[in-house]
Amino acid sequence: MRSAPTLLLAVLLCAAPAAAQDDEPSEDAPTRETETVEEGQPRYLAAMERELTSMRLRGTRCEAADPQRARCEFSVRGITTGREFNVHVVYSDRTDTIYFYVERYLSLPADGQTTDAVLRRLMELNWTLLLGKFEWSSTDGEVRLAMILNTDSNFDRRAFRSAVRGIGQLADRYYNELDRRVRGQPAE
Repeated sequence: MRSAPTLLLAVLLCAAPAAAQDDEPSEDAPTRETETVEEGQPRYLAAMERELTSMRLRGTRCEAADPQRARCEFSVRGITTGREFNVHVVYSDRTDTIYFYVERYLSLPADGQTTDAVLRRLMELNWTLLLGKFEWSSTDGEVRLAMILNTDSNFDRRAFRSAVRGIGQLADRYYNELDRRVRGQPAE
């Protein structure tokens, strides 16, 4: 049988990592289930802003649109393309979703010569993508790359960070191929 001081030391050592997680949030720390929210602010606005800031993304800005909706914006530079992608994040307490999208990813006019072929390729990609989807507006020709994160039970920091990283990586991965197709050049 262990002595009382030895047992106390063992209990304190086992509890130390959990206490450290509360002091310094890390990507691997569990999600906080409750958080104090400022009056008139969307529930997860502060958490989103905190995560984007800690990820050190260029041009990060967040603001409340109303007491239940918020918007954030940041930029990511593609590693292979060198292109700057402007990412928008729209959060809603009403729908319990965070909608990520790359603004004006491509422009594809409805009457363009390559539109049918590019739309076919976008649908092929949508079929294979686990997270994310390509969206097209026939009215202005905007192609967006988008992701949706559900927040109905809580704000999952790891899932949020994964979506932030993932949307930038997907944008970079497919941009050159899709841009060539829009311009009528063969895909490599």
